[in-house]
Amino acid sequence: MRLEVELTEEQLNLLILSTEVYARSLMNQPDMVADILAEDRFFYDKGDPENDKRFHEWIAARDELTEKLRAALNTMFRDSYKSESCQNLIDIWRVLRHLQYNISDIIDKSLYDVRASEPYPGGTEPLMRIRILEKLGVAGGERLGEKNNNIV
Repeated sequence: MRLEVELTEEQLNLLILSTEVYARSLMNQPDMVADILAEDRFFYDKGDPENDKRFHEWIAARDELTEKLRAALNTMFRDSYKSESCQNLIDIWRVLRHLQYNISDIIDKSLYDVRASEPYPGGTEPLMRIRILEKLGVAGGERLGEKNNNIV
């Protein structure tokens, strides 16, 4: 089956985040799952005099979540990182994150970034291919990915 999916950069970011959380759950990485979930919810405001107190409370809550996730994941997903579905999900995540790197105007391309690495297959499915239909705000329709057909 071949599908063409159109999404915005924000939708891409949410898709990357959700595939990463699920993949890291399957890989039994509760600390990373808790960090991802907690990081998205805490806003550090230097001007707030209560910020330091709230930050330490947030860290404690994140640590508690990590331990609860660890207990659940050790029971549910002990060896699931070896499964085909986990490996295929990680492949999807690699492709999406590489796409994010290529289309982002925010990422500093002069610095090393793991997202810059070409995705490689680890699962049983072929790597997905994404054709960029349009990149808003780019003069001249800059091509990303394979130069001839705009595929990442």
